[in-house]
Amino acid sequence: FKLSPFEIIYIVLIAWGALQHLYKKEKRKNSILLYKIIFSIFLIHFFLEQYRWQMLPAYLLGITLIFNYNKNISHAMKTLFFVWLLIATLIPTLIPIIKMPPLRGEYIVGSTTHHWIDAQRKEWFTDEPNDVRQIMVQFWYPGKKQKTLINTPYLDNINLRAETMAKAGKFPKQLIKHLELTKTNSYLDLQADPTAAPLPIVIISHGITGMRHIHTALAEKLSNNGYLVVAVDHSYDANLTIFPDGSIADYKSDITGHSDSVTIRRKQINTRESDVSFIISQLQKIQTGIIKHQLNGFLDLDRIAVAGHSYGGGTSVLASYQNTQIKATLLLDGWMNPLPQKVIENGIDQPLIYIGRPKWSDSDYPTNTDLVAKLMDNSKGKNYYLNISGTLHLNYCDAPLFSPLAKHVLDVGEMNGPKSVNLINEISLQFFDQHLRANSKQSKILNKIEKHDEIVFN
Repeated sequence: FKLSPFEIIYIVLIAWGALQHLYKKEKRKNSILLYKIIFSIFLIHFFLEQYRWQMLPAYLLGITLIFNYNKNISHAMKTLFFVWLLIATLIPTLIPIIKMPPLRGEYIVGSTTHHWIDAQRKEWFTDEPNDVRQIMVQFWYPGKKQKTLINTPYLDNINLRAETMAKAGKFPKQLIKHLELTKTNSYLDLQADPTAAPLPIVIISHGITGMRHIHTALAEKLSNNGYLVVAVDHSYDANLTIFPDGSIADYKSDITGHSDSVTIRRKQINTRESDVSFIISQLQKIQTGIIKHQLNGFLDLDRIAVAGHSYGGGTSVLASYQNTQIKATLLLDGWMNPLPQKVIENGIDQPLIYIGRPKWSDSDYPTNTDLVAKLMDNSKGKNYYLNISGTLHLNYCDAPLFSPLAKHVLDVGEMNGPKSVNLINEISLQFFDQHLRANSKQSKILNKIEKHDEIVFN
């Protein structure tokens, strides 16, 4: 978590200004110069870094100090200044600009977004008779350095997304509008780096009410290490899907309490699996040049993996069961209950890793971990079952990066947020390196794990 550089400078200076008021005005040193500097830093921050609402108490304190720089104030006002300073420091610290985990891999990361239409599938989420399935996908890939770099926004269309995310999470939208200030580690529309080709591929499927952006940290880590990552918004199942013409696919998957909910979820998971299959077919067209793309000829279609969080985990298993082109499967606290029984009983052929919270017994689906164990017993590839103590369901996406308060307002566990994200993403990278890359180094973590293990970090 972090404050921006000029936010830190500004808060330090107004703290110094508040301390000046401990002294009588004739003993204050360089007061005029100090407040000129405070005002200058405020202007630089306001126009260069952009303001955010979390800094409002600090802005107002700075203005108050400037107007009172040459006045003696009462003891009560001095106390007020220091309480005010504490509030002005705490709010932007506890609701910070997200700092994405640093990258240490070989490649700079490029990113681009695509709107794909599957004319062969009718959209069953809507009543439009001629509506066909359309999805948004985002690529992260090894790119070539260039003079002008534009950071990929963490979220596009922030005003729209803030409203729907806040509704899903039941918190004020102002709590996340500052996400537009987050600087990702990827850059818009870079040319692909040919030295990284042929690229192994990882397709990421989000959970219910999730979205492609919520796994940005994982996508950037993998791409920084030589992968093409493709994350999808499963339309009407995602929190919000926004198409290039401004039209939207809003969230239509709230079926809690519906008498036919299991049947609907199974129909829905088939749609999700078809999204993954459609993505693979589109990648084949990119590789062969049927779709003109800067990645033409750069892809390794013999090394495709899927990764999924929650319902995306179940999606990934079903996709692996249906598609022999998929060579490895990652479940991030994956939800197995919607899977057809035959998939659990037959298992899958690919290497499989489940990384999840210690228990599901306190959830609406307490049998989930039993289904994971049964799936693994019936699967033919190498598999790993990891429980990470101190984690909950949303530790398996970017949510822990949002704030030190995340564990109090979201389904995030006690483990330090950035630490849990880094750990899960590192294990994921080692899994794909071991099972997707030819002649890769053996994983230091996975080699110690057999059928079931629990990683404990204090």
